[in-house]
Amino acid sequence: MPRSSFSSAGVRHARVRSARAGALAIAACLLVWLLELSPVRAAPSPADNAPLRRFALLVGANDGGSERARLRYANSDADALAEVLRDLGGVGAGDLVHLRDPTPDEIDAAFDDLERKLQAAANAGERTQLLFYYSGHSDERGLLLAGERVEYARLRKRVQAVPADVRIAILDSCASGAFTRSKGGTKRPPFLVGSATDVEGHAFLTSSSADEAAQESDRVGGSFFTHFLNSGLRGAADIDGDRFVTLTEAYRYAFEATLARTESTRGGPQHAAYDIQLAGSGDLVMTDLRKPSAVLVLGTDLAGRISVRASSGRLAAEVDKAKGSGLLALAIEPGKYQILVDDGTTPRRASVEVGRGGRVAVVAADLRAVPIEYATLRGGASDGVIEVPFDIGIVPPASLNGRAARRAKDPEARIRNRVSLSFGWSRAAKIEGMSLALGASIVDERMRGVQASLGASIARGDLEGLQFSSTFARARRVVGVQSAMINHADTIERGAQLGLVNATRGLRGAQIGLVNVAKDVRGVQVGLFNWADRADAAVGLLSITREGGVHPEIWTSDTAAFNLGLRFPARYTYSMLAIGVHPFGNGANWQFGIGFGGHVPIGAKGAFMDIDLGTYLVLDGMTNPKKAAMNQLRLLFGWQAFRRLSMFAGPTLSVLTNDEPKKVDALQVDEPRVHRPGYGWTVYESRGTVSRLRVWPGFAAGLRF
Repeated sequence: MPRSSFSSAGVRHARVRSARAGALAIAACLLVWLLELSPVRAAPSPADNAPLRRFALLVGANDGGSERARLRYANSDADALAEVLRDLGGVGAGDLVHLRDPTPDEIDAAFDDLERKLQAAANAGERTQLLFYYSGHSDERGLLLAGERVEYARLRKRVQAVPADVRIAILDSCASGAFTRSKGGTKRPPFLVGSATDVEGHAFLTSSSADEAAQESDRVGGSFFTHFLNSGLRGAADIDGDRFVTLTEAYRYAFEATLARTESTRGGPQHAAYDIQLAGSGDLVMTDLRKPSAVLVLGTDLAGRISVRASSGRLAAEVDKAKGSGLLALAIEPGKYQILVDDGTTPRRASVEVGRGGRVAVVAADLRAVPIEYATLRGGASDGVIEVPFDIGIVPPASLNGRAARRAKDPEARIRNRVSLSFGWSRAAKIEGMSLALGASIVDERMRGVQASLGASIARGDLEGLQFSSTFARARRVVGVQSAMINHADTIERGAQLGLVNATRGLRGAQIGLVNVAKDVRGVQVGLFNWADRADAAVGLLSITREGGVHPEIWTSDTAAFNLGLRFPARYTYSMLAIGVHPFGNGANWQFGIGFGGHVPIGAKGAFMDIDLGTYLVLDGMTNPKKAAMNQLRLLFGWQAFRRLSMFAGPTLSVLTNDEPKKVDALQVDEPRVHRPGYGWTVYESRGTVSRLRVWPGFAAGLRF
């Protein structure tokens, strides 16, 4: 059933019948009670620590096919979990794979790559774990990826076949409870902390039962389940205060918080499900909070629903803190945050900044009341935003937005504009229209329309439209287009960045600039220098991907007996650098070239076809060489015998041009300034008044490492 969204809470399914929801709630409470009866994990001792390596494959899929509404937050959910795993979950950057809107084949390829890494780690004597996470559309049969289905049975079999000691799968999608089928769980051994007893088995968590909807919310900027799971992993679920968040603690917190927040939504109550089958004793540690990047401590005198929102507008964590409860420490990223406490009376707020390695405490005395003077939108509930349709000014305090904030007696009030004009710099929480500024235009949460400035255009949340600036453009998630001298975005869903320097984490459209930097490129990079962790295609003088690496090649050809090259592959394209030498005969020469080509897997496993075009500087002769230019088209067929060894061979077509012929004797005999490099045959020759052109077919054959 598709995951979809309504204005404040997106719903991935129709309303669950009330009687069934009540029965599920009772069963879920019994489930959590049974978990609590299991043996309690003892805190790990240093002597118990063992070599351990953790891998993660995270999949976000906003596109569930033409028959389903496109989601907004599936990739954001995966981004948020990736931050937690890197910072607190013990996952190295090279051991985490994040796929955005992949095909089933791309998920299979990612599993294949991780299986090789897991096997290598096991061979090195390391204990291994794998965490698979999916956020997106699904139904009672399987995951839905742009109209293609991955059956639960196939996915479960694939996860269980991974050569890891422990396998965890978390599905945040509709009807995902069908993935678990068998219910029940027991507290088991530590995950990040070794023990004397080896841990083996699996733990599967899902955000909803087999016949329920999973829901996402505009207010939290993601799905309820993943939002509360991440809050729990950051410390909200650390009930015993031992600075470790276990699987049971994280599951219980996400289950209870998700159920509480969805009981009154249009989709009905949402119940998480699980299937845990692990051998050993103790519990499975998910995050280690002892050395986080930064810590926010909520004082003992704070109670109620507490929201921690970053300066970008992203909700970093949310907890319900009981009155009289002790200190609660949350592991967060360094930065500026707003803490909103709602105890059912008067909402209160505080602003803090936490530096890297810092620890900041917030107590009741730090809070100030937030006046409730916000306008209510027609046909809907207030979202806490003051409506100022038209804003004009020089800087925020000297503008209509500043006047509205003063009237609300809240200097940090969230304001929404339809049109904003500034002769200096402007700032608003949301823009639903157009924002123009001579200096800088800043939108804290969501920009929908056109944003343009001479200095900087910054959308700290989502940008659904255009963004222009002569200097710098920044957005968290871009649907439309950025265009500035320097562009930066976390994710580009469809459009393209256009500038001198472009940077993004995830890209579906295109990067066009002198320098392009990205993590995951589903489109194409075009520039002089391109860098990406993964890329479908990259066109440039030098294009490098972490996934493809750098591959040396050696080959022989009709133009040079000995060639050495470096190949920089993306998934379907590559660039190359080459040097060649032909040390004997009239065709003796040196060659230096660059090229670009396409890579196409064909037929049997490991077979491929490459087609590329290279441009070479040819130095005719071994001493006092003469220069010429050669272009060469190659059609190569090959077979990848091993991971780092493939062989290739195929025909080539070369075109050599050099300056006009030189008259050398009284009979006016023409002598080429440059000999045909290599073995000498030529099938076509044209001599003009200023240049000579020669064309011939040839061959190339070699090895790639």
